[in-house]
Amino acid sequence: MSRWKAGWINELSLLVHRKKIIAFFAFSLLLPVLLAVSLHALQPVLGLVAVSQSFPIQMLSIYTSAWIPLFIFTVTADLFPNEAASRTLKLAFLRPNTRFKVFFAKVAALAAGIGALLVLLGAATLVCNVFAGTALSLAAGMGVFKAYAAAFVSMVALSAVFVFISQWFKSATGFMVFAIVLYAALKISSFLLGAMSTFSPASYTDWHMLWIHPTVAAGKLWSTSLYLLSSGVLFFALGYFIFDRKEV
Repeated sequence: MSRWKAGWINELSLLVHRKKIIAFFAFSLLLPVLLAVSLHALQPVLGLVAVSQSFPIQMLSIYTSAWIPLFIFTVTADLFPNEAASRTLKLAFLRPNTRFKVFFAKVAALAAGIGALLVLLGAATLVCNVFAGTALSLAAGMGVFKAYAAAFVSMVALSAVFVFISQWFKSATGFMVFAIVLYAALKISSFLLGAMSTFSPASYTDWHMLWIHPTVAAGKLWSTSLYLLSSGVLFFALGYFIFDRKEV
């Protein structure tokens, strides 16, 4: 366990020191502010409150549909295809760790990055609420926490899909292009093929909305939770299966 933890901390350290990841988190602090200012400028036209108590939930839908998936593609490209292309993946195997621990440490680092990004984005939107004079009540705050926790689960499940896909690429650029095109195609297909979208993890980027809707049955929440969990485990296992047999 201590060896896996050391590998996980090493992967986190490598991510933190990448300039593109630093830029990603820095812009994440500005993103809610820019959106809040834009909404405020459009307020006379739209006739809506620029930053209401639902602002953190409204922004979460934007985060999970575009911003966090882009973060997932970027980090996954660095963790797998980029290291394979630069031959640095061999260094991970020189340490006394199994391939499973190396793979799991990378996936756990990606999950930690998703969690940190959600915390940062959530905190920034809450600060926007405070400065706009629409601070949340305790009940509303608990709803926001529940929504962001549910978003973390759906984003981790989505990341497992693209970690699996990344095992087929040796070029970070090639993977990024393919991942963006595939994700866009999956999002579009959910509108064209409603029945098929049930089986696509990309269709659950707004899954957090079910958790804050008072009329959603507990059975639906339970079934979708099991689906996301099972799909995440399945693609994690498939990704490791290919990773374990990869020549580096």
